[in-house]
Amino acid sequence: MVIKSRKELEIILSRVPSFPAPKRELEQYVCDSRIASELLWSAFMAGDIEGKVVADLGCGTGILSYGALALGASQVLCIDIDCEAIYIAKNFIDLETKLIEGDAHFVCADVRELGVRKADTVVMNPPFGVYSPGIDMEFLVSAFNLKPYAIYSIHKYSDQLLHVIQRVLKQYGDKYIIASITIDNMAIPQIFETHRRRIHRFKVAIVKIKQS
Repeated sequence: MVIKSRKELEIILSRVPSFPAPKRELEQYVCDSRIASELLWSAFMAGDIEGKVVADLGCGTGILSYGALALGASQVLCIDIDCEAIYIAKNFIDLETKLIEGDAHFVCADVRELGVRKADTVVMNPPFGVYSPGIDMEFLVSAFNLKPYAIYSIHKYSDQLLHVIQRVLKQYGDKYIIASITIDNMAIPQIFETHRRRIHRFKVAIVKIKQS
């Protein structure tokens, strides 16, 4: 598979299945394929995907994992606390990546309890903390524990986000710096009863953190 543009990647990612019965407490939804493609294409163009070991923390049904494999990752660690989500991701990725050289490894586990693992790059769309405040920063700390060169993460945007991330870096990731922040709008379908519109849109930040 040779992907020539971010737009082509977005189209490919739109095939990833959604959650049949999303769990609100886990903030489960499939990441907007446009946002996912922006994150992955940025990482790919920076040399952080092709030939690399990539960890997808909170992989869900596998949109970032699948995209990383399609862009030439040598290995992808697909990690999620929900074993049903892992099952969906594995079935989809196994079917779609038969002609792709990279390997996918699926782990049903809490990302905060991974033990000793290593990755070159971390990609993730963590829970935003709507139901578990601060969970997105706990994911970030878990990413540091993998000792990657670069981390690409999606967060719900707020005026305090940069300050919060810098505080976490100072306490847990002193070898890392914020390399870039891209603000965009994410769109997800109406999946929870709290969503009042057919398409729910909100502002997110795609954050790149790398070793200093």
